[in-house]
Amino acid sequence: MTSTERDPVLGARRSARALALRRAHDVLVLDDGSEDCPEPLWVRVRERTRHAARLRVVTLGVGGAGGAPAVERRVATTLPVSLVALDDTVVLVARPGRTRAVTDRDAVAALRALAESEWDRAQPDGDALAPSEDTLLRLLAEGKTDTAVAVRLGVSPRTVRRHAAGLMGRLGATSRFEAGVRAAQRGWIRMTDR
Repeated sequence: MTSTERDPVLGARRSARALALRRAHDVLVLDDGSEDCPEPLWVRVRERTRHAARLRVVTLGVGGAGGAPAVERRVATTLPVSLVALDDTVVLVARPGRTRAVTDRDAVAALRALAESEWDRAQPDGDALAPSEDTLLRLLAEGKTDTAVAVRLGVSPRTVRRHAAGLMGRLGATSRFEAGVRAAQRGWIRMTDR
């Protein structure tokens, strides 16, 4: 992108948004992938952020950052919105076709708290569950039997037991109960009231 081209979220390279990004010390990006751009939002942010800045990124799905330098990356199964939080001063809220720069102190604090909450909930890139593992763990946490899980996933009960044993090994657990506790501690499953 040349200096005269305008990024749909970050603006032109010499815009107020780009200047705020270059001055930021702490940048937190939630990238839900909803944009229609060839490069993900977090990659474009990384290109415009100063080298000394702390850059944290939450994206959807597993993999994709490929060990990008100077980026702390986590993955989530869902994100409520794409945004770029610059220190505690500006939040760029990105929706397809429109972006809003939020500067109101209270609104920035609320959006920053949302972004920090999503960061805390997301998993480190190498520790994230594949979608099939997430479904398996969720069904087992709901108390479904191996047979019921197998029917739901379209596999045999033996395959369910094998995958459950693999998850137990990843968690360092010797029982399914212990695996459930450790999965909850890692944030792989959420404890909710029914």
